[in-house]
Formats: sequence, structure tokens, C-alpha cells
Amino acid sequence: VADSGNHRIQVFDQNGNYLFEWGSEGTGTGQFSEPWGIAVGPDGSVYVADTWNHRVQVFSPTGEYVTSFGTFINVQHDAQESPGNFWGPRDIAIDAQGNVYVTDTGNKRIQKFTSDGQFLQAFGGGGLIPGAFEEPVGIDIDNQGNIYVADTWNRRVQKFDSNLNPLLQWDVVKAWDTES
Repeated sequence: VADSGNHRIQVFDQNGNYLFEWGSEGTGTGQFSEPWGIAVGPDGSVYVADTWNHRVQVFSPTGEYVTSFGTFINVQHDAQESPGNFWGPRDIAIDAQGNVYVTDTGNKRIQKFTSDGQFLQAFGGGGLIPGAFEEPVGIDIDNQGNIYVADTWNRRVQKFDSNLNPLLQWDVVKAWDTES
């Protein structure tokens, strides 16, 4: 569990019993600044979206630091500019091949990496049209390889095929509506 406010990762068993934790607030190796998203790779590696340190950190299944990738960059409208860097990454999903997808929230894009953090591609960019984002915060991948992205300020969820082609979208205005 990414415990954002306490800048740590907590691990529980399948019955909800606490097992162990790692991390603390800071910018160093294994430290976090509001970790939001977390995903586990096929080999058990744990990927953490270290949001305000603008990076992804990778750990062993028992919490030992392995590596990290990314640094701060502001490129909000050109999804292809400065690949591999982030502005407030919020979530992570891993496909069946072990590729890592990261919501680069502030840059309004999704970035795709190999399991060891090598950049593969980026898609999105600011806007309202299908395939563009205004605040991508959540991402998941189904068993057919379709990618789902929660696009907050566009108040929608978008669905993409495994080649990153937009398939459909649906509004979630009531869920994100701030008025009664």
C-alpha cells in the first residue's frame, strides 16, 4: 500500500495483517515525497510513483532499493519532449510483458518503459480530443492488454488498445462533480 501522507510503503498479507514497511520522507534513495501509485511486476519487483520527487523507484519484494528513473521536467503540451522525466507521476500499471506505464500527470501524458526503466514511448499531451489528457491520475490494464486512464480535469475515463490507439471514453461527471 502506498501510504502517501506518511511517505512510506506498507505491506499486508491477504488477510490484511501488517507485515512490514519501508520508506520515509525525503529525496534520498528509498525515501518518498507522497508516493501515490504502486504496482508489482511479474518478477515481484515493486514500482512506486514517487510523486513529488518526480521519479519512479523500484524495490525488491522485501523493500530493498533496486533503482529509480526520472527527474522533474515541465513539458505539458508535447508528449514526446524530454522522455523519461516526470512532473508529479501518480500511478503505475504493468502489462503482461512486464512493461511499465506511468501517468505523468503534470505533463498530461502517459509514458511506457521496459521493466528496467528504459523509455519506450509516450502518448497524450494536453487537450480534450480522444488520446489527450488534462490530468491523468489513474491507469490500469486489462487481461486483453487494453489500457484505461482516469483523466481528471476532462472528467472521463479513456480506453486504449495495446498499441495506444484510443478506443472509447466515458464521462464520469457525477463522480467528480464538486457541486451538490
